[in-house]
Amino acid sequence: MTDDATLPPSPKGGWSQSVVTLQNALVVPPVKAGALVLETGVFDSDGAYCDHAAMWRRDVVITEAPKPVKPKQVLAGKWLWGGVLYHHFGHFQVESIARLWAVKRFRDEIDGIIFVPRDVKAGATLLEFETEYLQLMVGDVAIKLVADPSAVEELVVPGQGFGLGKIAAGTRVFRRFVDQQFSQGIVADGPEKLFISRSKQGLQKGGFVGEDVLDARMKAAGYDVFFPEDHSIAEQIARYKAASHVVALDGSALHLFAMVAKKRQAVAMILRRERVASRSLRRHLHRFMARKPLAINALRGADGVAFGKKRMIDELDFEVIGKLLKRHGFVDKSHPWQALCAEEINPSHSA
Repeated sequence: MTDDATLPPSPKGGWSQSVVTLQNALVVPPVKAGALVLETGVFDSDGAYCDHAAMWRRDVVITEAPKPVKPKQVLAGKWLWGGVLYHHFGHFQVESIARLWAVKRFRDEIDGIIFVPRDVKAGATLLEFETEYLQLMVGDVAIKLVADPSAVEELVVPGQGFGLGKIAAGTRVFRRFVDQQFSQGIVADGPEKLFISRSKQGLQKGGFVGEDVLDARMKAAGYDVFFPEDHSIAEQIARYKAASHVVALDGSALHLFAMVAKKRQAVAMILRRERVASRSLRRHLHRFMARKPLAINALRGADGVAFGKKRMIDELDFEVIGKLLKRHGFVDKSHPWQALCAEEINPSHSA
């Protein structure tokens, strides 16, 4: 735990759950689209870069000081720094909301929350899911997406309380904020057994050819096959709150489940990437629901999984998946679950 904001944020506290307030701050959006490390951030009234406002991903800071610029607009009043807004569903959940824990403390003082867009070419526009998600998290607090350098009369800069890496466990303050504030008005509604499918996501998003075979297996085992992208955030949350058993390939949907999950629920995560790639997601689930997820590593040749190429569903060892789901109570032991057979992979799967 450290108060030094030039070091990675820690779930134990330190700067990741502290706040600094700047007078006459300068907010500079990214100057280059598509870069992993973004030149963006906040400067104080003396022109010094504010490390407290930087974004960390694992143990690497991914925002750095841009060149000094003159503001194109002035924002009067008191605002809270939200950081970089990512349009990717997973990165939005773990990185764009990482500082919103401070809203509870400053709600009655601030005029709104300031974000800068990761992709400056996309302009200052919130996507539909982002608008709904933020509404469920901070209510009617105004959201301002700043695409031009802006002088801000007063800027509250909370530490990064969540993210990827060790901070995926969230600080105690961040976890409490999510537990007490996020989606409180949504009532559980749905079946007890839920399989969160990625079969509609496509290969470019890390899927498998023939992934619907797994959908069919889970449906036969008594699970409702759920496609999150076909539902609003509120509808997804209602389903996640209702389920006693959740099975899914590792992916962004489980980040949303983790935000509302409780210890009484059981979750099994079938890995589609090397184990290290899912570490932050497993940490998020474990710390937020106070229960470790079952991580099923059924990838054949898991040490050398090739990505960016067309992958087949038979890269998953279905026999291993079935054995572990049965052993841990997700599937009835008497339910037939054999290894993947040739009849299940028809020509359309290998096209």
